[in-house]
Amino acid sequence: MIISNEIERRYKLSSNEFQSNYVDCEKPVIISGAIKSWNSFDKWSLEYLKDLSPNLNIYAKKFSNKKIELCRFTMQEYVNLINSYEKNDQKTDLPLYCHDLPLFSLIPSLIKDVQPFTLDYLPKWYRYKWWRYCQFFIGASNSLTPLHFDCLLTNNIFFQLVGRKQFTILLPRDAKNCYRKGWRWFLVDPENPDFNKYPEYRNAKPIKFIVNPGDIVYMPPGTLHHVRSLDMSISFNIDWHTQKSSLRALAAMTKGMPVQNCYYNFLLTMGLVLKVPPQIIFKFYKSYLNYVS
Repeated sequence: MIISNEIERRYKLSSNEFQSNYVDCEKPVIISGAIKSWNSFDKWSLEYLKDLSPNLNIYAKKFSNKKIELCRFTMQEYVNLINSYEKNDQKTDLPLYCHDLPLFSLIPSLIKDVQPFTLDYLPKWYRYKWWRYCQFFIGASNSLTPLHFDCLLTNNIFFQLVGRKQFTILLPRDAKNCYRKGWRWFLVDPENPDFNKYPEYRNAKPIKFIVNPGDIVYMPPGTLHHVRSLDMSISFNIDWHTQKSSLRALAAMTKGMPVQNCYYNFLLTMGLVLKVPPQIIFKFYKSYLNYVS
């Protein structure tokens, strides 16, 4: 097996190039320089979030082979846990990972810190109150999301704001080599693959790279990704469909996609293909932002 770092890195990629060379071709890319002017790079930190809303109720996730467990904290409690962990030289008792949190909806004042937003990277349908589709990832160094693909088979545009992350991605054609469990999770650990237990993984072609503050990562639908925080990290992403990807995702109902996922994809297809306004669709779709799959 060859581990590659061959992912294109582009500087201030135009929206036309992004669409034609990457989205249409379903090709991952790292974009730098497009969001360096955001105030978030000077302002955002754990302490900033705690000071803004110390009593905000949030949740963090614990990943295991059997299920995903949710634990609830106030923002102040969670930040204190991370600070204690980072000060511990032994790095024991890793805090749970705050994963998929719709923080812009919970603390709207954060929206002004990410301006001007790269709206032209998104389909027009998503641009109305775009921040409602964002989900945050906040955690200590060593926080980990195991190998998976995004549950609605959406495109994924990921914004790294604080700290660094190490991504290992595999294109959808490699899913057959990664020992799928359920709809979207995989048994292989790309950081320490057990070739005796999972011999087909030798045929996979993982791509490994580091994402720095100010980088944007684009991953096409069905891209497998395993993500480890190298530092205390704050990131957010938007999962989004094109007309093409929404129709293809609907067809995945015949390939084991859960019924709830099909429902959300049906809503997005109504918006993107049938032009139902987002103001109507979102009130039915917003429960996806707290959906654990």
